[in-house]
Amino acid sequence: MKKRSIFLFWCVLILCVILGSSIVLAKTKLSLWGGYPEMVPFYEKVAKDYQESHPDVEVGILAYSLRDFEQKLSATIPTDTAADIVEINTYTMRKFIEAGFIPANPPDIDAMLKGGSYSQEAINNLTYGDYTFGITLFGGGEAMFWNKKMFAEVGLTSAPKNWDEVIDYSKKLAQYDEQGNLTRSGISLRLSGAGSGVAAKWFYCWLYPAGGTILEKYPDGKYRAGYDNEAGHEALKLYIDLVYKYQVDDHKVKHDAEAFALGLTAMFIRESWVIGYMQQYAPQVEYDTALVPSYKRAGNFQYLCDLYVTRTCKNPEVAWDFIKFMLQPEYQKYLLETSGWTPVRVDVDYSAIYEKIPQFRAFLEVPENFEVYTYEPIACFDEILTRLAERLVDNFLDQSLLDNPEGIARVIHEAAEETNNILKENELYHEE
Repeated sequence: MKKRSIFLFWCVLILCVILGSSIVLAKTKLSLWGGYPEMVPFYEKVAKDYQESHPDVEVGILAYSLRDFEQKLSATIPTDTAADIVEINTYTMRKFIEAGFIPANPPDIDAMLKGGSYSQEAINNLTYGDYTFGITLFGGGEAMFWNKKMFAEVGLTSAPKNWDEVIDYSKKLAQYDEQGNLTRSGISLRLSGAGSGVAAKWFYCWLYPAGGTILEKYPDGKYRAGYDNEAGHEALKLYIDLVYKYQVDDHKVKHDAEAFALGLTAMFIRESWVIGYMQQYAPQVEYDTALVPSYKRAGNFQYLCDLYVTRTCKNPEVAWDFIKFMLQPEYQKYLLETSGWTPVRVDVDYSAIYEKIPQFRAFLEVPENFEVYTYEPIACFDEILTRLAERLVDNFLDQSLLDNPEGIARVIHEAAEETNNILKENELYHEE
């Protein structure tokens, strides 16, 4: 009997040790998904530092190409199979917010957002009804990237400040082979690509400076297409002229950041992530950045990318604590210096990074005469941009639009009609 009692004692003791070890070893696991692979080193750094003071928390990070990520969210958020934390822009997330798939911010996050660290534009962007959803991590205003060596070779000392200079400089900077084929574009336009990006670049690089917008908002809170007008005509005409009249860009040559890094274009407009790209792939290139060329008005677009805790998350308090840790000033500075994306907190001093990487100034130091604007945060905005992009890609291939104002007016009007129809389907169209 005594032996049996001793045996039971040891069994119970061993069981307690096993259970105790399991409790000690158990970790709270968080998952974070994003659409920008260049952000992974930043997340890994923050996660490593967070785990030093929270050894019971483990953060798994996955990043996808943006268009693939948007499709992944469409499949996983409604089925409650998404990550605990997702990084995505507001207009992509808005349809999920309106459908009730994303929880509203807890009171401390709402207070943090409204406590002076963020601009009113960011707050408005994250507000739906009486609540806020998510918190902005980084942004991506636009600027002109220009190759200083190429400019100097043709006697130019600064980036173009207006549309006339864009045309003039592009003509001077473009290079051709003996057969007249373009070998170096004077300017690289966004002529093709999947998703909404083509329309986005056309909007804030050219349509907005011409006086137009994608959606014009009315006092009743509803909208109409804001580009079926002279501004829309001029923005499309500029593309057609640069490609077919002045022949300073061509569908057949490389484009965007890759072309700039390889010395195959003299200038192009893009977000600040290109700074990080150039540090990694073309540190030898001498370049600078400048404000987007103005025309009838000047503006600075703010692309906002946010962090959201999904209703899938089993430990939302821990997820939000990790996000708050990530938003500390030291990590905002680290984000800027390492990823190229611009942080959105307005109460942090980034001057030391400007001194080291002066190309950031054009993104974060906005003149008073430049209006700051962003996308309209409505659920159907992504569909509107995507449909418009499909039309623009086709239009940019249509050489018959050269010196054809009637043709340009027709294609712009047809695109705007489609935009208005989408607004009507979503009960967001402003009636007379």
